[in-house]
Amino acid sequence: MILVLAGVALAVIAGAVVAVSTHTPRILVLALAAVLVLSPLLADPLPTPLALIARGLGAALAVYLLWIAIREQPTAAIPPIVLEGTRIGWPAVTLIAAAATVAGLGADGLGLPAQGPALAGAAGFAIAAVAVIPVITGRDILVVGGALLLLLHAVLLVRVALGGTPGPAEELLTTALLVVVAGTLAALARAAREDGDRGYAVVPDPRPRPRHVADAHPIDPA
Repeated sequence: MILVLAGVALAVIAGAVVAVSTHTPRILVLALAAVLVLSPLLADPLPTPLALIARGLGAALAVYLLWIAIREQPTAAIPPIVLEGTRIGWPAVTLIAAAATVAGLGADGLGLPAQGPALAGAAGFAIAAVAVIPVITGRDILVVGGALLLLLHAVLLVRVALGGTPGPAEELLTTALLVVVAGTLAALARAAREDGDRGYAVVPDPRPRPRHVADAHPIDPA
């Protein structure tokens, strides 16, 4: 059981790292989907089948709402949208997540008798560490909203580590909250994209990062 929980925790943390690091909206949504689907499994014992079904359906609905908000095929007239991602790079974000995971394992129970698995608290610490910076400094509504979803899951995982497996009523309330947050994020992301520049930026970046021009050049027929 410990190995299974460790694998799930690793997958959840990896999903959070990808979500805050990627520059592609679809990859961000898929990474959030992994966190939403797998995080309820970080409990010992597992939630009841009804609770797992509710969380699964809620995760599917939340991801579907976000997918609708970003769905658009890029063409010659509509270039693909690039998210701001992280300014420190995914290796640095991975190291931050690893350090927070170790800190979470060391703070098992936060000085109180823990009722749930320590790996849930460690994953919660890691997710919070990588998600708090985009919430504070992010300029893309999709990135900021995704980080807020991650912070919500971080709180839920720490609660599992401290209080044990949630009951069915608590899981249903959590599911409703996740769907509401995801729906609000989808509406704001759609509005930001249709605001004129077809991106998700709430405010323009005062220090835009230069993009490397391709080295390949077309061959001159002459």
